[in-house]
Amino acid sequence: MSLSGLFRGSLPITALALIATLAIDAASQAVAAPVVGAPYTLATFNGVAPTGATAPDDLAISADGKNLWVGYGNGVDTTGAGGPSNLVEYDISSGSVLQNLTIPGHLDGLKINPTTNDIWATENEDGNPTLAVVNHKTGKFKISKFAATLLTGGMDDLVFSGKDSKDVFIVASSQTDPTKPVIVELSGSPKKKNTVVTAAQTGSPATVWNVVTNAAETGDVIGDPDSMTLDPAGELVLDNRSDDSLYIIRLTSATNPVLRVPLTLSSAPVEVNDTIFTTSTAGTLYITDTTANVIYTLTKPYFPANEVYTAANVAGDVGLVDLNTGIVTPVVTGFAGVHGLAFAPTSVAIAPSLER
Repeated sequence: MSLSGLFRGSLPITALALIATLAIDAASQAVAAPVVGAPYTLATFNGVAPTGATAPDDLAISADGKNLWVGYGNGVDTTGAGGPSNLVEYDISSGSVLQNLTIPGHLDGLKINPTTNDIWATENEDGNPTLAVVNHKTGKFKISKFAATLLTGGMDDLVFSGKDSKDVFIVASSQTDPTKPVIVELSGSPKKKNTVVTAAQTGSPATVWNVVTNAAETGDVIGDPDSMTLDPAGELVLDNRSDDSLYIIRLTSATNPVLRVPLTLSSAPVEVNDTIFTTSTAGTLYITDTTANVIYTLTKPYFPANEVYTAANVAGDVGLVDLNTGIVTPVVTGFAGVHGLAFAPTSVAIAPSLER
């Protein structure tokens, strides 16, 4: 008997009730919101994604804190086949879409150049990497490709550093050879073809200092690098998913130029995605749930200076990180697929009086 034949005729009231209950439970699970702990408040961002824009991932916030840029991956192949992705600019106060740009490939890394305010986005983290540099006013962009000398995979996140933001570091993700660099530095300006990069950090550093055990290690491999940021000291902070750690890359002249912070949640190693540092004692943390297609905002009355938050994507949590112990303490749980984090600071400092 077919399934359609099995359900011909009237169903008993108890069966109908059971079906209705299951349907309600399924619907409630589908829209169940993450659970937030005090003193935090979690809300849904009021911007609506343009038609066809799905899977929000990385985030960037304009210097004046008024606009939010979101990269929508749209489920596009991560080696550049198919596409496009969407890069969307929202007015934060109203949620209105200001710009909706289609970018070839799978958009992943996203940062705003603090000197020019232009948006830089990397595409295709698993192969055939490209870089889109977007004019923040007009939305016009140029796509750059890279010389394959140092790159055997794709590219992921990026950061700006140095005078006039001239030092651009990019994550070389999915390298097939661990002796190849996992962080490269842009050499000169991006070009349409054969943009040149130089090695900034190899995937197999000779010696690593473990911050948690306070001991030197050898044999560490940065095998699956992903997101990257700058800490308040100007050091590169890179997450590595193959050993559930954050790597801190410093000047080569430093006593310990490469540090590792193994991360744990509930005493077990935990994989993370975006990690960010707060830059004010007040502000808003923006969070993307890529799987649920939702952007959230997280606030609290007071952010102690330079708190560290991370997106524990496999566990489905956003947590507060202690960089001395590597312990991740959840502040929001129950995300379907949390990925991107960005902090929008609010200025609250009192200017020192000259009349003292």
